Parts: sequence; C-alpha cells; structure tokens
Amino acid sequence: MIKNENDILKYIISNIKTKSKNVLRSIGDDCAVIKVNGGDTLVITTDTSLLGPHFTSDYTAYEIGYKCLATNLSDIAAMGCKPQYIFMAITIPDLNSSWIKSFYKGISELTNEYNIALIGGDTNKGPLSISIQVIGTTKYNILYRSGAKLNDDIYVTGELGSARAALMIKNNKNYSKEFKHLKKYLHTPQPRIKLGMDLSRFATSCIDISDGIAKDLKNIMCESKCGANIHINQIPFNKILNKIVKRNIFYECIIGGGEDYELCFTASSKYSTRIKYLSKKHNIRITKIGNITKNNLNYYENDKLINLSLKGYDHFIN
Repeated sequence: MIKNENDILKYIISNIKTKSKNVLRSIGDDCAVIKVNGGDTLVITTDTSLLGPHFTSDYTAYEIGYKCLATNLSDIAAMGCKPQYIFMAITIPDLNSSWIKSFYKGISELTNEYNIALIGGDTNKGPLSISIQVIGTTKYNILYRSGAKLNDDIYVTGELGSARAALMIKNNKNYSKEFKHLKKYLHTPQPRIKLGMDLSRFATSCIDISDGIAKDLKNIMCESKCGANIHINQIPFNKILNKIVKRNIFYECIIGGGEDYELCFTASSKYSTRIKYLSKKHNIRITKIGNITKNNLNYYENDKLINLSLKGYDHFIN
C-alpha cells in the first residue's frame, strides 16, 4: 500500500525503467546525472510549486517567481554544480499584466545573478502552478548523497528553523515584528550555489534541507549506508525563535520543519580549516552538528542521548 512520498518512489523504481547506459544517477538524489558526448555530464532537476503547499496568497508575484526558481537552484547547489539553463511550464488563471511582470522579475533576479538562460517551457490557463526544470554542469566533482564516510563531520549552512517559525506566526499579530524579520527565509530563500561549487572539491556528500534535516539527513544515511550522531544544541538557529516557538515544538521547528534550503554536507575532519575559510569567503555561517557513524540516527543534547521521533515534511502527511 502506498502511504507517503517514499512509497511512491519505491513503486516507480520497481515498476518503471529509471536507468540507461548514459544515466549516471537516476531517482534518489537531488538531481539526475546523465553523460553526454565527449564525457561531459549534465545534472538535471525539476520541481512543481503550487498555491498552498509551496506559497500562499500573501506572497507577492515577485516572491512566487523568486522562490519557485530558488528552490530548484538549491537542488543544483546540493550537487555542487553550476546552473546553466531552465525550462518553465506555468499555468495561470488569467492574463494579469502587472502580476505576470512582477513574477518574471522574481525569476530574472536569479537568472541574472547566476547567468542562467530560460530556453523553453509551456504556458497554460488554469489554477496557479509553476514547474521548473534546471540543467547544470560541474566544474569539479558532483556531490551525491551516497558518499558519506565513517567518522566524517556533518555540517549545515546558515540557520535552521526560520522558515517554519515564520509560517507558524504569520497570522499572529503579537509577532508581526518578528514575522517581518523572518519572512525573507520563507518567501525568498537563498540558494547556496557558489558555496556548493567550492564544497564539491572535497565534501563527501551533500543534500539541501527542504523537508527538515531529520528527513534529509536520513536520505544521506540511506544512500551512504551509515548512521549519524547529531548534537542538537549545536544546530544553528535565529535567536528570535527562543521568543516565538514553544518549547514543546522547538525541535520540530528546527529539525523537522523544512523549507530552510540550506545545505547539509559531510567532510573529513582534515578539511575543518578549509571550511572555516569558505564560511568567511561566502559570508555564510557553516556549523558542525555531528558526525557519521556505522548505523542509527542518534540525537544528543549537551552530550546526553535523547529520544526524538521526527519525520520531516511529507506532502501526503503534513
């Protein structure tokens, strides 16, 4: 019986052809990887964004365009690659000129920043829906979820939980000031493209945190056939969360919340100095939160083992 997103993927893999001689990586990573003539590789990802689960009616058209592309670019960042081209299929309810122009301004904000070309797609009339496919290339190595090694350090970029916290308080007038500060993490996340490319020189695995680190780290564990120890008191978060998030759901917010679009990666401890350098170079906080083990996911708070059961985001459960 199919009960969640993972069950759908398992069914597809068991019943539909997902591999060929030129497919280096198929379903199961942030992007597919294919080999083209001359030995070059392309990384390809696609996502659909809908009113409701991905953006709400309080988003501006600019923010919708920006976020829809940014979340796709985050997958490319997780592979340590450079985005080059995009296709976009958009369904809109009507021809609202000001909305359409503002939407594409959000798209162009990122295409200009990363020198990406929009080379095709489709336009339809109907309930608002945006599907974007991104094609990228690699300069160094491709980062997979399957490369984590025993005793590797586990790192995250930026701060976790801000997007989920913003979503929690958006309709609470008592926290309007706090929402105004946290809104950018929810509406306009920053894809870590340039940092991902630098990490691809030495990191062993990587994933973007879209469904909560509790779920996304398990994807690395599954593909790398390993375990992990996580020290939750080391997980970076915006101090505003101490004021607005109740203690009984605090871990759910920073570990199981999702929509952070930060990177979680693993690397040998010998690269700790290099990671500090990259943090300064890109002006992005990078924090060690644990290490890779043989099996099981264990959470520690102040070095004390605690029991947490967090699953992360699932479209068919949440």
